[in-house]
Amino acid sequence: MAYAKAAAVALWSYDTRSHSQPEQVALLHRWLSKQTDIADVDSVDSQVPSPTLWGRMADSGQYATATASDARFPDAFTDALRENPGRLTETYVYAVTVTGKQAIAWNDSPRGGAESRTVTLAVQCLPDHACALVGVLPAVAR
Repeated sequence: MAYAKAAAVALWSYDTRSHSQPEQVALLHRWLSKQTDIADVDSVDSQVPSPTLWGRMADSGQYATATASDARFPDAFTDALRENPGRLTETYVYAVTVTGKQAIAWNDSPRGGAESRTVTLAVQCLPDHACALVGVLPAVAR
C-alpha cells in the first residue's frame, strides 16, 4: 500500500519550471517494472501532458504537489483473489486504488488550486524485491 501511495504521488506531482516533458516521462519510467512483458508503459506515459501542453504549462511556471491519503485493494481484486489465490503468484501484481489530493500552482499566482484525485494502479511486489509500478488502470476500480 505504501508503494502504491508513493507511486500515485509521483504520477500527480510535476514541475514544468525544472523538468521538460521528456524528463518527466523518464522520471516516471523509473517507477516501472523491469519486466517489459507486463509493464504498461503507455498507461504511465498517458498521465503526462503532451509536449505541446507541457510547453503551455511551462509558460506560466505551472507545478503540482500531491499527497496520498488512502490506499486499498478494490473489491473486484479481492473477489478475484479469493476465487483463485494461486493466480497472484504468477506475476505478483496487485491492483491498488489510491486517493489523495493534488495542489496546482503557477509562478505568478500566489494562490493555486487543489482537487481530489483517485487512481487505480497495478503494482508488482515480488518476494524479496522492491515493488514496481506495472501500469495505471484506465478507470478507477472501487
